[in-house]
Amino acid sequence: MDHFDHEHTHDHVHEHTHTDEHGHTCTHSHEHTHEDGHHHPHGGEQTLAVLKYMLEHNIHHAAELSDMARQFDGEAQHQLLHAVESFDQANGYLSAALELLKEKQD
Repeated sequence: MDHFDHEHTHDHVHEHTHTDEHGHTCTHSHEHTHEDGHHHPHGGEQTLAVLKYMLEHNIHHAAELSDMARQFDGEAQHQLLHAVESFDQANGYLSAALELLKEKQD
């Protein structure tokens, strides 16, 4: 797992628009900064923590895509909903892997 043997620095700025139940639209942005200068050994608590972080991050992005999809119709909405499905599928695999790794640790 070479991915765990280097530093991680992630800076993301997300801007998205939500429409509330009253039809009011608001746009906001938020920034994610994640700096991880330590190494993650294969297996163990740190690997579980990274996988959990990835799962939670994916769930967040899937919700954002779902919100965006509601703003559109037609093919744009269709493609965004496919992206949500892809996140959901990946999240299922991540969840299953996390559970298996947790069981191995117990």
